[in-house]
Amino acid sequence: MVVQDTELFDPTYPTVLVVPMTGDQSLAIADLTVVLEPTSSNGCMKVSYLLPQNLTCISNTRIATVTASAITPTELQQLRQLIVLTIGGL
Repeated sequence: MVVQDTELFDPTYPTVLVVPMTGDQSLAIADLTVVLEPTSSNGCMKVSYLLPQNLTCISNTRIATVTASAITPTELQQLRQLIVLTIGGL
């Protein structure tokens, strides 16, 4: 899941920030995970887990397909707070 705000970096910047998403609950640290229930807007077919402790940067060229899927504003806020926590910002 790309979590980068378009206002953070210029659109020509060659990389994006991503948070891995998994369906494997055993990979999730309960206090550091955003749980996504399947909805038509997020595109999940089963319960999925965002892993902000594994935030990484990848090249734009690795993104093959852009979808209309999105998380809710509340989920995005929770994800951003957990990213800050995992990188030591709190």
